[in-house]
Amino acid sequence: MESQDRIAVLIDAENISNRYIKLIIDEITAIGVPTYKRVYGDFSNKSVNAWQDELRSYALTPVFQFNYTKGKNASDSAIIIDAMDILYSGNVDGFCLVTSDSDFTKLALRLREAGMKVIGMGEQKTPTSLVSACETFKFLDLLYREDNAAEEEDTTAVSQKADKKAMPTKKQLRREIIAIIDAKSDEDGWIDHSVIGSLLGQRYPGFDPRNYKFSKLSKLIESYDCFEVKKENKKGTTNVYFRMK
Repeated sequence: MESQDRIAVLIDAENISNRYIKLIIDEITAIGVPTYKRVYGDFSNKSVNAWQDELRSYALTPVFQFNYTKGKNASDSAIIIDAMDILYSGNVDGFCLVTSDSDFTKLALRLREAGMKVIGMGEQKTPTSLVSACETFKFLDLLYREDNAAEEEDTTAVSQKADKKAMPTKKQLRREIIAIIDAKSDEDGWIDHSVIGSLLGQRYPGFDPRNYKFSKLSKLIESYDCFEVKKENKKGTTNVYFRMK
């Protein structure tokens, strides 16, 4: 997405903790402009009510949904209806669905069919169906723990819940990178690392180098000993290229 793309951010407060709000907004503003920022839930519920503290700080619009049936999430239908209304308004270039609920898989697919960019955000428990339906998916608990490592003590227990298909191992990534270089490199074997990142994102919607404790993709690739690196400075920008040794 271009830096000024307009994004509708729809948050399922009955499924996502308010502790992630700064991370959510930071991730979106790095991609575009959050035109809509709506939080859905039954605010009479204690966990959802915690979101009220964030409404003013982040200019969020609360959408109250009373759960008439115990155990049922009334926010689902409200988010879907609003998403379609926003889609037909033509006011946005993409959507950010903040939820770990697989019920939104169909919505993500429908929005992409309409030409929208769809970014997903949720925890590692998110089913693969929703992760794959989004163009990119960011695991909030992984990124949160990285930013708050000193405060998080349950990394091992939560990591065991990771979906292996959505989160490839570092060894699997190495094989994917080799395959990409073999297929997309130039005559001399070089490939821009941004091309690698784009294709990895398509193959693994949940891919993010920070999930592997690397701040940038180039640093992640450099950590392997089988790739040669070349850096070129052009008009103040450094382009990083890789090829097999």
